[in-house]
Order: sequence, then C-alpha cells, then structure tokens
Amino acid sequence: MSSDITPPVAHPSITHDTVVRLVTEQLPDFVHLGIGERFDGWDCAMFRLGEQYAVRLPRTQGAVRFLQAEMHWVPQLSGGWDFPAPRFVAHGLPSQGYPWPWAVVTWVPGETADTVPLRADAGAAVGRALVQVHTPAPDDAPFNTEQSIPMADRDPKVRERVTELAKEPGPLGETMNVAAALTIWDAALAAREHTEWVWSHADFHGANVLSHDGAFGGIVDWGSMAMCDPAVDLGFVHTLMPRAGVDAAVAEYGRLTGRVDNDFLARARGIALSKCVGVAMSPRPVTTAMGWRGLVALGAASTA
Repeated sequence: MSSDITPPVAHPSITHDTVVRLVTEQLPDFVHLGIGERFDGWDCAMFRLGEQYAVRLPRTQGAVRFLQAEMHWVPQLSGGWDFPAPRFVAHGLPSQGYPWPWAVVTWVPGETADTVPLRADAGAAVGRALVQVHTPAPDDAPFNTEQSIPMADRDPKVRERVTELAKEPGPLGETMNVAAALTIWDAALAAREHTEWVWSHADFHGANVLSHDGAFGGIVDWGSMAMCDPAVDLGFVHTLMPRAGVDAAVAEYGRLTGRVDNDFLARARGIALSKCVGVAMSPRPVTTAMGWRGLVALGAASTA
C-alpha cells in the first residue's frame, strides 16, 4: 500500500496514562476535567479533556512541524473567522516518555463529514468560510509539498490511480468512468496556472470538516495550512457534499471574491480528482467511501 494513503504508526508512548501524567505534571489546573476518548488523525492524536478541551499530540516526528506551524499561524489568522475552529489554550513540553511538544485546544463539537456528509444546502456556508481563510499568503508562509505544487507535478500519480480504481467497483458498486476522469484531468492540466497565493487549509477533506446532521459545523486540523492556489480548497469540497452543494459553495465563493472563472473551475476539478482518487484507495473504509462519493460528485464515477 502506498505510504501516502496509509497513516503512519503512532509513537508508542501515546496512551491515556501518558496524557494523564503530562497534564498532571504540566497543566495541573486542567487535571480535574478528566482525560477522555482518543481520536487519531493522520498527524496528531487527540484526547478529550473535559467537555470543552482536547489534548493534541503529534503522532510522529514528522508531524511535529505541523503542530508547530498550526500554533504559530492559526492565532495570527483566525481573528476574523466566524466559523467554529479550535483555539490553542496551552502548550506542553516533552516529558513522561513522550518526546515532542503538545498542546491543549478547544473542542469543536460535531461529527466529521467523512462519516456524516454535509447536505447540499451547506454549500454556501462552506464557500463563505473559505473566503475568510483565503487571505493573501506572505512569502514565509509554509509550502505544502502535496498541495502547493503545479498541476503537472501530480500527473503520473493521478493517471496511475485512475487506472487502478477502474479495475474494481467501489464499496457501493461505484464504477470509475476513465474517459470522464481523464477529460477532467486534461482540462486541469491545460488551465492557466494561478497567479495569486492565498492561505489555504490544504487538507480540506471530510475528516477535517465537521457536520451537524449535515449542516456545516466548522473546520479542524490546520497543521497542513500553506500558501496555495485558491482552487485547492474548493476542489476538496467534493469530498464533503453532493454536487449541488459543491456548485453552491463555488458560486458563493465566486460571488464574494471574483476569483472563479473557467480556468479556476478546471483547476478545482483537477484538484478534486487528484485528492479523491487517493483517498478512494485508503485501507480505511470510511475514507474509501468518502473518496468514491467525491468521484461521483465530480462526475468521474457513477453509482451502480
């Protein structure tokens, strides 16, 4: 299995008992809240800390820089956001056998949109949230090695995965339409490249967007944020909701920014294809299902 679709193994020190000891030692005023359920993302593990907070710990050495970037940039950028997102309330140091920095963040309630997809009527709210995120990025903003790159750099992997996914149906009998997928991809490659770098979440898929019974509930996990083409996050919206919702998100975003034209749409659809063919190959069933839903929303696959 390709390493970029299989989560890395977490450091063995990350346990409930370790987190209890870390909080007791370094943040004793929080101990009475109690350490609760564990949630593992790609880069960080989180443990509930009472009702209002969570302890966030990098799972690997490579993920430390993502937490550090999040701690540095999110407080500077989030002042004008009116959608729910985690806020940092405390920082911790290596100890108790855990080798890296860690943090306490506010807990944002909701189900992730990979398990409870957003409804189409959530599209406009998503578009408005991305307008707030997409402010001009400075020269020292992080460069994301997967999402800040030219479209052409994605080409071999996308074509390989389209071909691979065409060999077997998806979990609900979805089938890849190779001709449609490659038409989308060729249009993305032919589109004029962007000329504006904006702050981007850069990992805006269903595991990082929250749902309240299908309504937009907020955005979490900002560790991959970077300077990107503004079309990147709009492409990821295909993993969140049906096609009508994607169209509504793009329309609202375009209305508020003036950024959406045919080249923007072609790039966004190319980004969507690139992301969805990757997550559709995940060994995690909920992620696989999200990838195939996104391919259907994109028109690159059809249902049985």
